[in-house]
Amino acid sequence: MDRAATPPGKPQHGATTYRRLLSYALPHWPIFALAVVGFLVFSSMGVSLIAVTELLLDAVGAGIQESRGFLAKIVAGHFAGGVMPQDTARWMIPLAMLLIIVLRACGNFLGSYGLAYVGRSVIHSLRTELFEKIGELPSAYFDRYTGAYLISKVSYNVEQVTNSITKAIKVLIRESFTTIGLLIYLLLVNWKLTLTFFLFAPLIALIVRTVGKRFRKLSHRIQNTMGDVTHVTQEAINGYQVVRLYGGRKYENARFESASDKNRQQFMKLVVADNASVSVIQILVGLSTATIVWLALAPGMVESMTAGVFAAYIGAAASLAKPVRSLSEVFSDIQKGIAAAESIFEVFDAPKEPDEGKALLPEPVRGAVTFDQLSFRYDEAAPAVLSDISFSVEPGQTVALVGASGSGKSTLVSLLARFYEPSSGRILLDGVDIGSVSLADLRQEISMVSQNIVLFNDTVYHNIAYGELEGASPEEVRRAVELAHATDFVDELPRGLDTVLGDNAQMLSGGQRQRLAIARALLKDAPLLILDEATSALDNESERHIQAALTEVMKNRTTFVIAHRLSTIENADRILVMEQGRIVESGNHAELLASGGRYATLLQQQTAD
Repeated sequence: MDRAATPPGKPQHGATTYRRLLSYALPHWPIFALAVVGFLVFSSMGVSLIAVTELLLDAVGAGIQESRGFLAKIVAGHFAGGVMPQDTARWMIPLAMLLIIVLRACGNFLGSYGLAYVGRSVIHSLRTELFEKIGELPSAYFDRYTGAYLISKVSYNVEQVTNSITKAIKVLIRESFTTIGLLIYLLLVNWKLTLTFFLFAPLIALIVRTVGKRFRKLSHRIQNTMGDVTHVTQEAINGYQVVRLYGGRKYENARFESASDKNRQQFMKLVVADNASVSVIQILVGLSTATIVWLALAPGMVESMTAGVFAAYIGAAASLAKPVRSLSEVFSDIQKGIAAAESIFEVFDAPKEPDEGKALLPEPVRGAVTFDQLSFRYDEAAPAVLSDISFSVEPGQTVALVGASGSGKSTLVSLLARFYEPSSGRILLDGVDIGSVSLADLRQEISMVSQNIVLFNDTVYHNIAYGELEGASPEEVRRAVELAHATDFVDELPRGLDTVLGDNAQMLSGGQRQRLAIARALLKDAPLLILDEATSALDNESERHIQAALTEVMKNRTTFVIAHRLSTIENADRILVMEQGRIVESGNHAELLASGGRYATLLQQQTAD
């Protein structure tokens, strides 16, 4: 499987994806509206500043007269004779320019802050929803896609969405208002000349549309290669001891360099497409501006304008280049944001763990478990992992599952916890089909200690009293620690139960981490207990302590034990020997030894070893 493989799913149209993305901004529409108002003020004041240069140039020339100039008709008409006095113009024009600059600055602040607030709120909502959805995905999803792939979505992809919400919309609104304002001003001054701009508009739109598709395609590739970079980094960090011990640094460095170089190559392709399109658009805008100047200098055209009007008009026409360039540049951010949003929405749209159960388990749960003709395969095309499994366990009994690796032992107990759904057959708990029970109600009745110990970067106390056990008293936690024979090393920690363990409790030995996991299971005190190689990381002395504790805690509790060391399950009420997803032998230790079958052979091999 490709490490950064993209989940299958029907791609959405870019506009549809972007509308869905913007829907996350709806709860913040008042602030968004204020931001729009701010940018409207900013853009209108920018156009006004250009228009005022008309009055400035006329004031130092022939004077501001109602009969001459576009803006002069509005301003000079309020004065006697249709002429603004020079003394009045001397203080009014600077004051107007200062007021325009102040309003423009205020508008920019209001728009930028408001949009940043909305943008970060949207990112927070997306990131939170994405994290919550990852927690609801079925186990099969994690089998198909690496953790680094999902981490890349939460970190890198969400940040790509940030630019399309904050920077892109900021530029889109602000520069669109500026472009519209300039075009309106140009049309009012001389509509014939201004129509020249619209001759180039279809060509610019075609370039933007064509390049946009290229942006989105390259953005998907960049996100996938970023998943590779994250994956290689995560493996090298998590396995640093193996890397160093076996001299794997050069190999890992080469893997990382290759993944990073692929990311660089895709990014540079995006840069080429981005800058090439912007350059072409700049040339087209420059060509349109040059055409306007050429036409404006035609005989009979200049005479219809004052020097101030002509200069302001050319200034406004030249000023169109910047907002048009910015709009073409921001399109790449929008396309990258759409590509990132598509990858995020693919996770949102992935099916959750099936959890439609409404049936209630009896109170209290006794722990009678029945596997009824159970079969399982990971997908329809894959071979069967379990085939026609049928057996029953009475409340309080201990059932041991033995067999070679890959025989289906861990998969069988995973089905009991409904980490997977059976392909056929059913599992009954106290006579109730567990498929008809809600996941929360079912898993509340199960404790589990697996061979893959998971401890969090938190205190010893909160690692034991985790999740729904958070309300446990210190005395109850202390009792669980004692039963798990973990008191000796816990008391030696700097702050005892309040010691923060760090990343996956690397400060502890494997056996110590396993005993804390056992303490967590003991504290839950559920009627069903699953021990998947629960003593695999313990030395002989620690194992004797744990076996004594487990023997006590397994009383009156239905327990499933997966063990490779057969000496640890001699006292089990029932031992099931599995091969290739089937139960080939069943009985207690003495019965299976007497039969001289597969179990006896396995025990003889381990004894010889």
